[in-house]
Amino acid sequence: MRPCTRATTIAAVAAASVLLCLPAVAQPHGDEPAAVTATPPATTAPPAVTPSAADTAVPADAEVPADAEVAAAREDLAELARLAEEAGALGEELHLAREELATAVRERDRLERDAGVAAGRAAVADGVAVRDQSLVDRLAAMRYRGGDPGATRAAVLAESPDDLLRRLDALRRLSGATTNALDASREASETARRLRDDADRAAAQARDSAREAQERADSLDRRTAEMRERMAEVSRRVDALSAEQRARWVGGPLVPAGYVAPPGDDTNAAALRVALTRLGAPYSWGATGPEEFDCSGLMVWAYAREGKTLPRSSQAQATSGSPVAMRDVRPGDLVIYYPEATHVGMYAGDGLVLHAPTYGIPVRLERVDAMPVHSIRRY
Repeated sequence: MRPCTRATTIAAVAAASVLLCLPAVAQPHGDEPAAVTATPPATTAPPAVTPSAADTAVPADAEVPADAEVAAAREDLAELARLAEEAGALGEELHLAREELATAVRERDRLERDAGVAAGRAAVADGVAVRDQSLVDRLAAMRYRGGDPGATRAAVLAESPDDLLRRLDALRRLSGATTNALDASREASETARRLRDDADRAAAQARDSAREAQERADSLDRRTAEMRERMAEVSRRVDALSAEQRARWVGGPLVPAGYVAPPGDDTNAAALRVALTRLGAPYSWGATGPEEFDCSGLMVWAYAREGKTLPRSSQAQATSGSPVAMRDVRPGDLVIYYPEATHVGMYAGDGLVLHAPTYGIPVRLERVDAMPVHSIRRY
């Protein structure tokens, strides 16, 4: 007998397995027919065949169970959320770095101006010292040419009492002028030395400040390139989401059912009402409105409409204004999130916060405790 082919053997095994494992049909109640128990035919079963790994491998195009697909989709969205959070955090850090760079540049410019002023004062003092020293030199020459101008010589040379008085008076003037010139020369020299030292220190500080500003600028350029790469990756992956994944990414409705903006006539409540007009606006890193926003940009834009200037980054916003406890939070207060203060929203009442979350998720309302709170500030 020719041996069975591999496919035939496997088919036979499968058929036998079905027959041997066919369950009995339970007997129904009432008028339903009696249960029929299937009895396998009294035939000799073919010898068991152990399939190879190739036989049991799942084909590449085999359908993945739905639960596995859901789990994989959730993992993808969780990874995307982490990447988006990192990119947004880096963006806020770059806002702060830009503010610090601008401060460093202003300080550098101030120090350079101070160094120039100090150098000018030192030059003037040097001129005064040279002038006073010249006067001292002339007076010394006069004394040398005139011999000893003391009172004894004046008395000997005087031709009359009036002449003696004139000679003594001239002697006093010459002596006083010499003394004054010497004092002025010493003072001018000391002033010039001190101002030169001040100018040297100011110039050194200006050089250090310029170097620091350049280092900050270089670091900012590198980190900006990194941030753009991360944001591009987030954008690419969000844009590739299916409609169902996009719905999960965005979350629930932008405005919870029944929400009504809280009343208030102060600037903070007014800023909240302004910000609420941007519900649904898209997120864009670095944007401060009026059509697109990042998280801190939305705060800056809303308060600017009410005449208040806020720092540009969430980290700077976390250190300005006045601190507020959660139990005392009011509409319009800024709620800062995450340990490094890398996200910010505006308290909107009813335990909600208004914020621009990340790419692909528009400006929306969310529970104030949906993220770890860093601090709350009032402006």
